[in-house]
Amino acid sequence: MVGNKKLNLEINNVLYDYKLFDTLKSVKLNKSQRKAAKDLGISHTVLNRRIINAEKLLSEKLVVVSNSGSHLTAFALNLLDEYESYERRLVDDNVWTMAGGFVSCEFIRELAKAYHLDDIKIIQTDLETSLDLARKGIVDIVGFDDPVQAYIRNLEPVALGRDKLMLLTHDGDEFNDLSDLNGLKFVEVEGSAQRLAWTTLANYDLDFDIVTSVDSFHEAICMVEQDSTLYTFINNSLSYTYLNTNDILSEDTRHIISALNVKNSVEVESFLNFASHNAQKLTSKFGFEPL
Repeated sequence: MVGNKKLNLEINNVLYDYKLFDTLKSVKLNKSQRKAAKDLGISHTVLNRRIINAEKLLSEKLVVVSNSGSHLTAFALNLLDEYESYERRLVDDNVWTMAGGFVSCEFIRELAKAYHLDDIKIIQTDLETSLDLARKGIVDIVGFDDPVQAYIRNLEPVALGRDKLMLLTHDGDEFNDLSDLNGLKFVEVEGSAQRLAWTTLANYDLDFDIVTSVDSFHEAICMVEQDSTLYTFINNSLSYTYLNTNDILSEDTRHIISALNVKNSVEVESFLNFASHNAQKLTSKFGFEPL
């Protein structure tokens, strides 16, 4: 670490002090709680209490003791890995970090390749987490899968390309008219542009049922593939990997994929300008429509 930068991490609305993560690092290195405590300059009792308190809050075991010493659990190792990735971000100003939904993240990933931008980290997560990371100064770019999410927050991201929604269907399904969608049961992906589909169906006074909401397209797709009575909408930029799609609502669900230059960086602005202008001839290759 450089200077006195220390990173705390919020998990499920609970803020965990950097001392917990220093403890996990030391236990991992020393494979002994007593040696870890000595290395940190604290008593074994303080270290043990720190671990136990965190385990209670997380409802997860962090350290296990065996004949070979003390070791981090798989949960603790994953937690520490995530923390260290954020920690490295504090001192590595040459590496950009982008957070956002699946669609905008994959779009930025492809655009970064075209821009020959190798040093970029992608965090696919929900919008609230993305914005929270932005407020903490951890990310340089926030991606928006749904343009209204930026609008309602008075943000002005850079438009990158257009997308539309496709109905994910099953073998033998035929949808030739909007009335064919009447009575269908859907899986919703929270925070996505699917709100355009629900609004359109409601405007046409169709009867439909959102039976469950999930966090990711992957989860929604798996549910639909396993149950022939369920349907969902996926972005056209994803649909090339799926055989059974229908464009019955595509004209009503066109929307903009965009990204925000969080820190007003000149370098990031240059990249986003490239993405929104020079790279438009490439967007169709990624399944998007040019602006």
